[in-house]
Parts: sequence; structure tokens; C-alpha cells
Amino acid sequence: MNIIKLAWDNLWYNKTRTILNIVLIVAAFSSLMFISGYNNYAEDGIMLGITEANGSVVIADKSHWDVNSEKENMLYASDIKIISEKLDSYDDVSAYQKKLNVSGIIGTENKSKFFMGSAYEDVSRMLKGLSLKEGTPLFNDDTDTLLLGVDLAEYLNVSYDEETYLNVMADFDGISLGSFLAVGSVSFFNSQADGAATLFPLPAIYNVFNIENGSANNLIVYLEDYNKAGEIKTNLNEYFASNDMPYEAKDWKDLNEFMLSVLDMNANNYFIVLIILSALVFFSIMQTLTTNFLERLSEFGTMRAIGINIKNVTLLLFSEIILLVIVSTVVAIIMSYVSATIFNNMDITFTPPGASEGYPFSLILRVKDSLFIFVWVLAISLLAAVYPVYKVIKLKIIEVIKYV
Repeated sequence: MNIIKLAWDNLWYNKTRTILNIVLIVAAFSSLMFISGYNNYAEDGIMLGITEANGSVVIADKSHWDVNSEKENMLYASDIKIISEKLDSYDDVSAYQKKLNVSGIIGTENKSKFFMGSAYEDVSRMLKGLSLKEGTPLFNDDTDTLLLGVDLAEYLNVSYDEETYLNVMADFDGISLGSFLAVGSVSFFNSQADGAATLFPLPAIYNVFNIENGSANNLIVYLEDYNKAGEIKTNLNEYFASNDMPYEAKDWKDLNEFMLSVLDMNANNYFIVLIILSALVFFSIMQTLTTNFLERLSEFGTMRAIGINIKNVTLLLFSEIILLVIVSTVVAIIMSYVSATIFNNMDITFTPPGASEGYPFSLILRVKDSLFIFVWVLAISLLAAVYPVYKVIKLKIIEVIKYV
């Protein structure tokens, strides 16, 4: 306890030098906290956005995943029943729904355009993550309605003041023609999707195009915890293979390689900043401590002269570093959380490249990040102290005592 008290007193003997060290560590600590907060926000937003809308696991006929296949085999009611019985055996599966891909030409008597659409069994779930711009939403039991991407609706001059039916030509093992009531415009938060995407309730596709009820291109599976997607996918594929079933499951990581590359880029940026700040903190603290310790040779000479051994001197010096890091960490954490709270309440929006609208932007700070950064700062600071401490303790007592 005496060593700790002495270390604390020594720390504040030169207040200016100590405060400068604290400012340096706080700046490095806070920078990493803010970068971690942004990465956490991006990771949570991407993962939750993907898995809540598009599911954690997607099951389809093997031909659906084969880019070289000339024909895709759909899942019919009998296939869905087989797969559903297996999915119902998993406690981690919270829900699943059928999805049917629809593409072709959509238009009025005056204009037409190529479109890429999707029909969902639970279309209301898909609308939760989208922004309805005009008109009314879709309902799961609608039999002849659709929603248009906001730019596609503008191109087709769709007005919702009166009933507007659009002609749709799609390919379902042959050309199929139908007419749908446009009930609203929606933003997919992506400029390309807003200009070509459409959304249908699944019963509307069955009814208008006279397609077999229960059929779909794939089955979207929602899990209680998306982190278990890989485990569920592997288990399903083993089950399908062992029973010679023509189905294959892919998890959200398989289907979103681009988004994962964005997360990897953020992680790499964090690593680069970590290296730069490590070098800055290391050399700054080492230089400061070297100067500080050499200025205190008379103090160390006195300690050696009255019989304090090298071990206790070393313990004293490292105790000063640990106390410095603890004080700096407390200040940095308080400043980081206060700053993040203020920032999050400013309602700042962030518009990624290619997006048509901005997203609410915030910093998500986590305890595990604070602990990691604390350990990192402490390790760097202790490493930086090794050389100055070594210079002090290697001096022979006869050389140090002359400074007394």
C-alpha cells in the first residue's frame, strides 16, 4: 500500500507531464471507442437488416443455386410440407415463409419497363423495413395488388387518386400475362431497386397468373439467434443429403458476401488505426518516461542509499504507469459515453453510397470494447515503460548515489 501511495504522489509531482500523458491516452482510447461504436452500429444494422427481412437461412431446390442450370425447379406444396416438418423440429426456428421471384415487363398503355419483383407469404413482415412513400400498404391476403419502387412508379406516372391497374408480363415456365392494382410506392433505400423493384403478396401471384398454390422459389427461415444460422444450415444439408432430397440450404453469410466484405473493411480500418495509435502511444510514453526517470535519479539514489532494493524500485515505477492508465481510462470512458449519448441524440443521418435515403446514425458502445481497449492501452504503456525502467535499474548504486 505504501508503494501505491508513493506512486500516486510521484505521478502528481509533475502535474503538467502527467496531464499531457493523460490527454494522449484519453485521445487514443476515445478514438478507438468511437471507431468501435461505428463498427458496432454498422455490424448490427447490416446483420439485423439482412436477417429480419431476408431470413437467417434460405432453402431452395439445388437448381436454384446452380448458376449454370438452364431451368430452376420450384418448391411445391409437397416439398414445402417435407421441409416444414424438419424446420418444426428446431427450437431455434421462430418462423418461415415462402418467397416467389417475379420478373418481366410492367407498364401501362403508354409506358413499360423491365422489373424485378418478389412475392411473399408474409408481405407485411417485409414492409417493416421499408419506407412507404405514397398510397397504402399490402396485406397478406390481397389477391391482385402490388407495390412499386418509388422511382418506377414515377416513371410509369402512377397516380393513387384513382385505381390504376398495371399490365405485367412474367415468365413462369412460359409467358404469363396479368393485371395488378398499384396501391402504393415504397422506397427500398437503394436507387437501383427504387427504379425497378416491385413487391407482391403471394396470393396475388397465385391468383393472377394461375400458379399452383403453395409453390415458391425458396423458403425463408427466421431464427431466434442469427449466429446459429451456420449450424442450422449444416444440419439441414446433412439431413437433405442423407435422405437423398434435392434441396439445399444457405445461410445469410453465403448470400451476402458483399455486406460481409463491408464489415471486413471496417475491421481492417480499425486494425490500421490500432497500429498507428499503438506506435504513437508507445513512443510518446517511452520518451516521456525516459525523461521523467532520468530527472529523478536523485530520488532513486536516495531510495537505493536507504536500502530499498531494485525489486521495489521497479514495482514503484510500474505502479505509476498502471495508475496513469487507470486514471486515463476512467476519464476516457466517461468522455466517450457522454459524447456518444450527445451524438446519438442529434438525429444525424448517414447515406451510404448507392442509397436513396439516409439511415439514422448512432454509436453503439459496448463494455467488451472498453475492456479490450483498456488492456491494449495498459499493455502498450507497460511495454513503453520497460526501456526507461531498465535504464534506471541497470545503474549501479555507486553511480546513482552521486545524484543524492
